[in-house]
Amino acid sequence: LVELQRKLDDLHSADVAYILEALPLDDRLTLWQLVKADRDGDILLEVSDSVRETLIADMDDHELLAAAKEMDADELADLAPELPRDVVHELMEALDTQQRERVRSALSYDEDQVGALMDFEMVTIREDVSLEVVLRYLRRLKELPGHTDKLFVVDYEGILKGVLPIKRLLVNDPEKKVADLMASDTVSFHPDEDAYDAAQAFERYDLISAPVVDKNGKLIGRLTIDEIVDLIREESETEVLNMAECRSSSLRCNSTR
Repeated sequence: LVELQRKLDDLHSADVAYILEALPLDDRLTLWQLVKADRDGDILLEVSDSVRETLIADMDDHELLAAAKEMDADELADLAPELPRDVVHELMEALDTQQRERVRSALSYDEDQVGALMDFEMVTIREDVSLEVVLRYLRRLKELPGHTDKLFVVDYEGILKGVLPIKRLLVNDPEKKVADLMASDTVSFHPDEDAYDAAQAFERYDLISAPVVDKNGKLIGRLTIDEIVDLIREESETEVLNMAECRSSSLRCNSTR
């Protein structure tokens, strides 16, 4: 077990999740106990819904709170429906006002809507500044949100004006203005749109990320490729299970005959 734990420590969270999904329940829970507590949240977000349910059932409230407190608002919204009500209540109480509203916003959408998949970690800039100003701003950040291939250009009211691809930022004259280089015809989504339609658009336009805007054009979040891939994977797993059930049902019918 000590050697196994050492191997787990060296694996990416997605690989640990893959192993957990492949194991029978008893072995899965044994392995889960060997995972370091500070990785629980990341792995819970990687595993399938059915496996996540078994892992959560094996955790006490203290463990769940510790795992969830490290998550972003969109990640909390993904996990919240499967957590005990008292844990969710305590988590919401611990959040600041902005985070709490973001979680509530994400929870207000059905799981097959864009709003349920969007995240809130993104970089916004103004169109009237130079690329040098943008670069100085980025250097002050601790790190960029994952899958940041573009920056979102908004006005002072938060209305989306366009996007500035990172590659344009890096290869152009720092004295140029954002307005001269941004793309104003970007693909965007509304939070109540069908998530599967968004997934098709991601494939069609080779998107890594895309803005989500409300009915007034105000930027409220973004979609990223990792959420889209998870959505497609879950849909594929559901289709496989449905096919297996249909085949099993057909065999039972033939046996009866």
